[in-house]
Amino acid sequence: MPGKYPISNPNPKTRPHRARGLSAPTGWALAVILMGGVAATASADILRTPDGGFTVQQKEGLPARGQTQTAVLRDHGEPEKRHATVGDPPITRWDYAGFSVVFEGEFVLHSAVRGESRPERP
Repeated sequence: MPGKYPISNPNPKTRPHRARGLSAPTGWALAVILMGGVAATASADILRTPDGGFTVQQKEGLPARGQTQTAVLRDHGEPEKRHATVGDPPITRWDYAGFSVVFEGEFVLHSAVRGESRPERP
């Protein structure tokens, strides 16, 4: 089949290898979008309303998903209690007065408010 493959290809039964994955501009755009999402993440609680629906209640000042342990220490100080790390990936919990922070490795996975009225479970 003349003309189907470039002359520089020594084996006409194989096609030239094409790199897989994202192009550089697409990869950078995706990284910017994801990092913007991390910066815009807010802590929230999901509460049941009297009519049976659910609403989200946000609390300012809690560590946001993706923050490092160093940033949490800088912003909130030393925790009242550090629980032992468990599992793989390593999960750690730090307890502060009124809230807890759960880390996966060095990064905040979730912040939860403690000691306030608890929502009803469905």
